[in-house]
Amino acid sequence: MSKNKYKDKAMNAVSKIKTNLKGKFFEMADIPSVSVKQLAEFIQQHPDTQISKKELLGNTYTFYRLKVNEDLLYMETNNDRILQLDGSSHGKQFVSYRSYRDSYDLDTPMKLT
Repeated sequence: MSKNKYKDKAMNAVSKIKTNLKGKFFEMADIPSVSVKQLAEFIQQHPDTQISKKELLGNTYTFYRLKVNEDLLYMETNNDRILQLDGSSHGKQFVSYRSYRDSYDLDTPMKLT
């Protein structure tokens, strides 16, 4: 196995440990949290979500918009891959995920404000 593969495996293991510790901390401190993946599932399954699809360069993109009270959620996907997810509550952004920028795991819990 090459050095890079060992490094990647080690970085993956550290990332999983950090995710688990963060989730445990939020759970123990009774801090409400959600992961990008959980938020995406919520958006996709909510009956009030507005869904539109566009075919661009042979790829199908799906756009989701959801407004619940003062919470606004927006998500873009290509097949099952989350490309972008934004969420704001009372005008204050609480999540801004970009697949090309954010290297953290989709299962990493985020504190809800």
